[in-house]
Order: sequence, then structure tokens, then C-alpha cells
Amino acid sequence: MANVAFLGTGLLGSAMVEGMLRRGEAVTVWNRTESKARALEAHGARVAASPGDAVVAADRVHMTLPDDAVVDHIVNGFVPRLRAGAIVVDHSTTSPRGTKARLERMAKAGITFIHAPVFMSPQMARDSAGIMLVSGPKAAVEAVHPALQKMTGDVWLLGEEGDRAAAYKLFGNSMLFVIAAGITDVFAMAKGIGLSPTEALAVFSKFQPGGIIKSRGEKMARGDFSASFELTMARKDVRLMIEAAGSQPMTVLPSIAKKMDEAIAKGHGADDMGAIAAEVI
Repeated sequence: MANVAFLGTGLLGSAMVEGMLRRGEAVTVWNRTESKARALEAHGARVAASPGDAVVAADRVHMTLPDDAVVDHIVNGFVPRLRAGAIVVDHSTTSPRGTKARLERMAKAGITFIHAPVFMSPQMARDSAGIMLVSGPKAAVEAVHPALQKMTGDVWLLGEEGDRAAAYKLFGNSMLFVIAAGITDVFAMAKGIGLSPTEALAVFSKFQPGGIIKSRGEKMARGDFSASFELTMARKDVRLMIEAAGSQPMTVLPSIAKKMDEAIAKGHGADDMGAIAAEVI
């Protein structure tokens, strides 16, 4: 089995390490908060004192770090000690521009580097489930693909464009946040009219709105705003929602109302509610 270094052992990173160790890989870990790395010793991991110490004998280096600045700092620090032929796999959620620039720098330096963010909970990472998005040089991706397949239920290869996986990761996470914010507003409406959060969620046992991403989303992407739900009527519904919440604070619906008002003022009132995207299509 390969020798693996893993840098960044927070919730996701530590779960990935546990999965690797369970599969019999030799893993050396490092984390800025040493106690989080030490917790993995009970599972069989070796703890390194520094990123450089962790990578010195590694065939693969995996990372789950907070942001672009931290990734750049850590990578710049360990590169001089990286063994020839080692592959660096960055699972961090980072910016598309920063990731593209990083991959270009690594290529010029002769470092084999790919970006592989994930849609996984920690438990999914332990169970080798979820989705891993992969961008990077074709030869590098092909070399590490068998190892990545063991880490996840679906390795989604997105080509050599350095920013593609980073962009898709942000698109996916944005929907998670919007949904959570929408649920918050549902709870605000429920409280405003005297229902419990559990009672409010009952509607979604029958009505499942996730399909709008494909159905209305594809129409919006084409710039097709032929109405199946007129924007003026949707704006009326948003008014009713805000009124139902009463004095309860709302998270996203007031901003949506403002965007709808702007689109109506520009002549989109009779168009589909998807016309709120007209300026960005």
C-alpha cells in the first residue's frame, strides 16, 4: 500500500483518514491543532511535527484545509521536502481563481497537483460514499484515480481546467446554504402564525421542491422566461410570506422580494419568476 500524508484533520479530514487506515494504508497526519491529529493515533495514524515531516516519505499527499491562503502557505512550506513523483491531492474548498493559479504554479514547478473537493459528510467519508469532484492534469488524475475511487462512491472527472472542480463545489454548497436559509424563513412564518417547526416541515413530506433546479433552472439557463408562474404573482406570494412571519426575522425572502421588485420595474412582471436571473444570464 502507498504511504500517505494527510494535512488538515478537522471533521472531514479525520474521517477521510479513518477510512484510509481501515483500508490498510499507512497514513502520517499533521494538523495545526495537534490534539486533532493525535486523536487519530488510536486508529493507527502516525503524527508528524510539521507538514514537511509528514510529506517527506509520502507517495500521496492529501489536504483538507480552510482556504486558499492556508493551502498556499502549507504547500509552499512542504514542497522542498516533497519526494519525486509524489502526487498532491487537495480536497479543500477553495476559490476557482485561486485554485486555477495554484495548479498552474505547481505545474511550472514540476509538482503533480490535482484539486478534488467533495460533497461528503464526515460519516460519508468514513464509509467511502458521496461525490468527489476532480480537476487536474490528465496523467496525474489517471495515476491517482484508483486511490480516489476507494475514498468515495462517485469520482466525477471534470477535465484539466484547474478551476472547474472548485467552481462546481461552490455551486453545490450555495444551494445547501440557500435551502437552509429557506427553511429558516419557513420556521419564521410558522412561528408567526402559531405552528411548530415540525408542523411546518410536514408540507415537504408531500411537496418536494428540489426538482426546480432541473426544470426551471434549465429554462433560466437558456434565457427562456416564458411564464408558468408569473413574476408578479410570485411577488404577491412573497408578500404573503413576509406578512405571515409578522415580527419574526427573515433570512432570505426580503432580499428575494427586492430582486423581484427590480425585475418587475424593468418590465419582467409578466415573465416567469425565473426572470429575476435576467441580468446574469
